[in-house]
Amino acid sequence: MNMNNLYYFNVLARFQHYTKAAEYLYITQPSLSHAISSLEKEYGVKLFEKDGRNVKLSKYGKLLYRYTSDGFSSLEIGNRTLSEFNNKEHGFVDFGFLFILGYQLVPNLIKSFHTIREHEQIAVNLYQSTSADSIQNIINGKLDLALCTYIEDNPEIEFTPLFKQNLVCIVPQHHPLARFDCVSIHQIASYPIIQYTNQIGEIQTIITNLFLKYNLTPNVYLRLQEEMTIAGFISAGVAECSAIVPDLDVLNIYNLKKIKIDDEKAYRKIYLARAKNRPMAACVKVLYDFIIKELKTL
Repeated sequence: MNMNNLYYFNVLARFQHYTKAAEYLYITQPSLSHAISSLEKEYGVKLFEKDGRNVKLSKYGKLLYRYTSDGFSSLEIGNRTLSEFNNKEHGFVDFGFLFILGYQLVPNLIKSFHTIREHEQIAVNLYQSTSADSIQNIINGKLDLALCTYIEDNPEIEFTPLFKQNLVCIVPQHHPLARFDCVSIHQIASYPIIQYTNQIGEIQTIITNLFLKYNLTPNVYLRLQEEMTIAGFISAGVAECSAIVPDLDVLNIYNLKKIKIDDEKAYRKIYLARAKNRPMAACVKVLYDFIIKELKTL
């Protein structure tokens, strides 16, 4: 089966005129006639009948056209869609981010991005997930970019540091530490603590190192994946626990106290991740450059 011949058939079926179809295809009329003859010979039936100066589809041609019209229409849509990726003003980007960044940072970021006229036709598909899931989805080609923490042993990923988030100790309002505005790691270690799961990424490693720095072993009561759930348990006063989390405005909705940690290493970094060896489509590069411009302070 010759796909070129099928495409020529599809065009001739649309125009039902050899000269117009040949002009559209930028080929000679004899070349078009030869292609149609080859198809008719291959199928053993006539595909067109003469209709004055024009041609019309035979009953066999109508049957074939029913399938080729849908098939080539889908191919043309796919071709146009992929062509948009070379256009800085069109296309779509699959963008992942940490759950906690969805409360303020990402909504404001995307709003600002789309207020620029040249960006209006770039659709940004948003996906909330953990850092580990975002990284895996970039590797698998499901995401183009992600805001996440650093995860070691991912040579396929390029991590660009954007900004720091200070870490704070959160406790319920009745907790013994609640009377302090600044606490040491030694003080935090005196009470049960809620920590992140080990798979969550860089932040739990940072917290672990804060305790190791002083040869302390925290009394871990529970391990959870994200900040809002941790804050919920702390606010409820479960087992007089504390927790170390990023200093986020959204935590102010909970009945808890945020306390500064007396350690210069009490912070985490947020990174922009992408596939290291995968070329970025033009529209993806536009969003990538915008995020760097808007958020990078490191």
